[in-house]
Amino acid sequence: MTGTTQHATRTFSAGIGRWIGSAEVYDGNGQFLGNAHDQRHVQRVTGENAVKIDLSFVGPFKFSGSYTIVDHGDYRLYQGPANYGYAETLANNLIDANAYWPVTGLTQRFFLMILPDQNRQMSLALMSRGEQLIYVVVGDYQRVDDAWQGVNPTMQNGTSFDFANDPAGGRDAILLQREGEWRGTLNVLDGDLVELGTTSYQEIIHAPRTAPNMLRTTLIGNHFDPTTRQIELNTNGWLAWSNAGEVVGSYSLSGGRALSGTFHHLAKSLRVWRREVVSHDGTHKAVVHNWYRGGQRIGVQFGVLSYTA
Repeated sequence: MTGTTQHATRTFSAGIGRWIGSAEVYDGNGQFLGNAHDQRHVQRVTGENAVKIDLSFVGPFKFSGSYTIVDHGDYRLYQGPANYGYAETLANNLIDANAYWPVTGLTQRFFLMILPDQNRQMSLALMSRGEQLIYVVVGDYQRVDDAWQGVNPTMQNGTSFDFANDPAGGRDAILLQREGEWRGTLNVLDGDLVELGTTSYQEIIHAPRTAPNMLRTTLIGNHFDPTTRQIELNTNGWLAWSNAGEVVGSYSLSGGRALSGTFHHLAKSLRVWRREVVSHDGTHKAVVHNWYRGGQRIGVQFGVLSYTA
C-alpha cells in the first residue's frame, strides 16, 4: 500500500465531448441479446456547474432524450427529464451511480470509467425493475470530434440467435475466466471516499484441464484484506460459486465479459461487491470493488487491470 491519506476535490469533467460506441446488451441471465448503437453528446451548461447530455440508445431496448447533471464535486445529481438519480464521484475519471430512467421503467446501478488515455470509456449498467435484473449493458466508447464519420469502433458482429446460448457471447473464450493473470494498480478510498493511496493488485486464474467446470483464483494485494487468498469456484459459464473456504461467494456473468457478485472474506468479517467489465479486445478490465462490514461501506478499490495469458 502506497500513498498518503487525503481528501481531494473531485470533479468528473473528463467526459465533455461526443462519444460513440456499441454497447453489448445481455438479459438478466447473461445471454446475448444484441448490440446497441449508443451515442452521447456531453456539453457544459453555460453559467452553471452542470452538463447536459443528449443521447440516443438503439438496440434490444431503445430510448432517446436529454438530462442535466449538476456537479457537486464528490457527487453529481441527475435531474432529468430522461434520467434521475445520484452518482458518487470516486475519481476524476470514475462515477458510481444509482439512477432511474422513466421512459423505460428501469432502475440502474451503473459505473462509468474513463481510461488513462482520456479518449475511451468503459461502463457497466445493471438494469432492473424492482429486484428483477432485466438487462446488463456493457459499454465500450470512444471519444470523437464533430467531423467524425467512421464505423462504430466496438461492434460485435453476429446475431442473438447464434450467441444467446453461448456463455462466451460469440468470442473464443469466456474473457473473465481465461487462465492467466490480471495485474495493475488500484486506487483505494475509505468509507468516506477519502483517498488512501494505491495498492498493487494481482488476480491469478488457474483452470485445471481435469476439472473443466472448476476455477482456482488467487487474490494478491487487496488493501482491505492484504493476505493472499484463494477461491475455488464452480462455474457453468453463466454463474460461478465457491466451495467452502477462506473466501466464499458467487458472481453472475454476462457474455463472459462482465461480472457482478459478492464475496465474503471470512477472516476479516468483510464482504466485497465486485463489478468488472473487460474491454472489447480482452486486454484490460475495469474493476470497481466496494467493501462492507455489515451494511456499512468501509472502502472502495478501483482501477484498470491488464491481462497476461
